[in-house]
Amino acid sequence: MGCGKSSTGRELARILGAGFVDLDELVVRREGRSIPEIFAGGEAAFRKAEAEALSSLLRDLDGSPLVIALGGGTLTSEPACGMVLEHTRCVWLRARMESIRRRIGESDGSRPLFKDADRLFREREAVYSRAVFAVDTDGLTPREAACRIAGIPGLLED
Repeated sequence: MGCGKSSTGRELARILGAGFVDLDELVVRREGRSIPEIFAGGEAAFRKAEAEALSSLLRDLDGSPLVIALGGGTLTSEPACGMVLEHTRCVWLRARMESIRRRIGESDGSRPLFKDADRLFREREAVYSRAVFAVDTDGLTPREAACRIAGIPGLLED
């Protein structure tokens, strides 16, 4: 959370002339409830809804380029992680905790897991490192990060 997935993803899609989907927004639309409301039923319920939305999205791809901004915990769900690693070119937007706090502040009620941000930051690093590429976003605007991603050799090749 706070690494710039949504804003960088939108910029990357613009640069590439690709479609864009924010997975959290897709889950909210499909479920008809906000993320905090879904999380009220437990994280497992959210992860299940997230994996179902991701599966549907990947199944319905028509070959057109698409940038997907995953949720911060998407890769912690083995089914979702497997889908991402098998069907996409996953990019880890890496940022220091100080940068994340500066971007989103000390509390954010729309992010149910923010209270555990320090612990999640440490725990998720190993999961995120499974991504094909990593881009350090500290000190970069979303556009600058997107330009770096767009310049990764082989990113869009089959």
